[in-house]
Amino acid sequence: MTKFIPSAEAQLSLGLGSDIPTERLFFAVMPDPATAWRIAELAEGLRAEHGLDGRPLARERLHVTLHHLGDYAGLPPSLLAKVQQAAARVRMPEFEVCFDEVGSFAGGRQHPFVLRSEHGADLLQGLHQELARCLQAIGSRPDPGFTPHLTLLYDKRRLPVQPVQPMRWLVREFVLIRSYLGQTRYQMEGRWSLG
Repeated sequence: MTKFIPSAEAQLSLGLGSDIPTERLFFAVMPDPATAWRIAELAEGLRAEHGLDGRPLARERLHVTLHHLGDYAGLPPSLLAKVQQAAARVRMPEFEVCFDEVGSFAGGRQHPFVLRSEHGADLLQGLHQELARCLQAIGSRPDPGFTPHLTLLYDKRRLPVQPVQPMRWLVREFVLIRSYLGQTRYQMEGRWSLG
């Protein structure tokens, strides 16, 4: 009797497929272009000041992750449609955010050096919670933990928290991003206005 194996297994056995994640999906807020420019300049200045080796993230990739929705070896189309529906349910006014300190998070070999907020990120917490509520309504289990931050670069060294010139911007929208892992490439999968 002939035994058939599922298509995905057959592809893997032939080296045609992979279960290694290639894409990441997440909701985020991004600074406006003028603020992104100022943040990039700040990152370059801090890198030089502290002798860091890490390369700052490109201006167009600067963001604050609201919800990480997972890493995938090919994004399931049904997931994309469901989370877009959840995002469309979010109701929240525009708000200003302020990041006024930098420091390192513990990481593996490379530590994220991030822009953080001692105060001024409370409304980001509110947007995170509102989005979590809408994601739960479609059966998703969003991560309840959230520390508002914007990664500037990754470096071997860890630096303590220190104040910096405040970076403020008006959050008018949030976005859904598909990141192609290892390619430093983003694809926008949706934008939703606040207000």
